[in-house]
Amino acid sequence: MTETGSEALAAWEVRCQSHGLLMTAPRRAILTAMSTLDAPRDAVTLLQAAREHHAATSMGTVYRLLRELEQCGLAYAHAQPHARLRWQLADSQQTNAMPQHQNPDNLRVMRRQLQNFLRDLENIGLAEARLTQPVPPASAARIETNLPSTTATFDVLRAIAEHLGYRLA
Repeated sequence: MTETGSEALAAWEVRCQSHGLLMTAPRRAILTAMSTLDAPRDAVTLLQAAREHHAATSMGTVYRLLRELEQCGLAYAHAQPHARLRWQLADSQQTNAMPQHQNPDNLRVMRRQLQNFLRDLENIGLAEARLTQPVPPASAARIETNLPSTTATFDVLRAIAEHLGYRLA
């Protein structure tokens, strides 16, 4: 991070708020702990460091904030073999007030989640992988999304699956 001390915390609060995250005292304490630690740390270490700034910080709050920060592309989880995940704030130049829906890391996460979902559907027999190239988005059928019916929802899922190279059963 290029900012220092309270400037860094204020900048991170602005980034979080630009992604719709509410800044409470425990969350502020967790952000302070993350910004002062020099390397990725596990949630327990972050909890202990955050409690120095706000004693009422709970483990549940730490995990929820870490997941929300990761989903917004503001933090990264580093998997350690046979150990806990270690968390680190993202580089501030990459995250400067970028809206959540435009964050490329967020889009990659959503695509992976959709692909995992489609593989799960394939495993239970509700979808099958196509051997051909995915359907380009321009050629996908227009779907009317203002209908609150299950048919419209299924049509959206079918279009997404076809775009990712699957066919729903």
